[in-house]
Amino acid sequence: MKVFSDLTNYNKYLNQSSPLHPLMDSRVCKQAIPNFPQTSGEIQVNLFKISLKKNFTGDINYGSNKYSTENGLMLFSEPGQVVSWDSLTFWDGYAFVFHPDLIKQNPIATKINQYKYFSYEINDALFMTPEEEEIITWLFTKIHIELIENKAHANINIILSLLNVVLSYADVFYERQFKDKSTKTASVSSKLKSLLQDHYKDLSTPVSGFPTVSSIAKELNMSSNYLTDLIRLETGKVLSVLFMNLS
Repeated sequence: MKVFSDLTNYNKYLNQSSPLHPLMDSRVCKQAIPNFPQTSGEIQVNLFKISLKKNFTGDINYGSNKYSTENGLMLFSEPGQVVSWDSLTFWDGYAFVFHPDLIKQNPIATKINQYKYFSYEINDALFMTPEEEEIITWLFTKIHIELIENKAHANINIILSLLNVVLSYADVFYERQFKDKSTKTASVSSKLKSLLQDHYKDLSTPVSGFPTVSSIAKELNMSSNYLTDLIRLETGKVLSVLFMNLS
C-alpha cells in the first residue's frame, strides 16, 4: 500500500500540479478530478483533508465502507486514513488538504483533536442544508482565493482563522444532523435497544459476552465515534451508561 506524508507526492499521485503552499493546498474539484487516476487501490494519506462535495455521484471506499450519494456533503479525514476508489465521476466543490505542521503552533492543533468527525467513516458524512452549504462554500472560496493569489506567501493567520470557522460550523451542523429526525440516524437509541434485546433474548444459552461499541456501530453501519457522539447528543448519556439502562 502506498503511503503519502507530504503534499507534493500526494499531488503527483493524483496527477495534480505542485501544491499552492508547502503545507497546504486547495483545489476546485471539477477542475482537478478529470486528472485523477480513474481507479486506485488502497492508499494511506498522512494529511488532513476537508472536502465539500456537491452533485456527487459514484462510490468511494474508506476502509471497508463504500458510499454513494447525490447530495451536497462534507467529508473529513485525519492523517492515517486509508482510501481507494473504483471509478470517478465529476462533482463540484472544493478540497482543502493540509500537513499537520500547518497547525502545529496554533490553538487549532488542540481543538482538532476534539472534533471527532475527523475519525468518522465515509458513511458518516455531514449532509448540509442549502443554507449550511452556502456558508461553507463562501469560507472555502475565501481560503482558495487567498492561496491562489499568494501561494507560498499566503497569509497563514487568515487561512487558519477561516479554517477554524469551518470546523466550528461543522461541529454545529453535525449536532443539527444528529437531532434531525428525517436523517438515517434518527432514533438510534431505539435501534440500540432492539439490538441488545436480540442479544439477550435466548435465555436458554449463556450470553456470549456484552456487545462492544464497535460491534454495535458495525450493526448500525456507523463508526464508533459517530455512534458515541450521536447517542450523547440524543440522550445526554455516554454509550456505556445507555447500555446498562437498556440491558
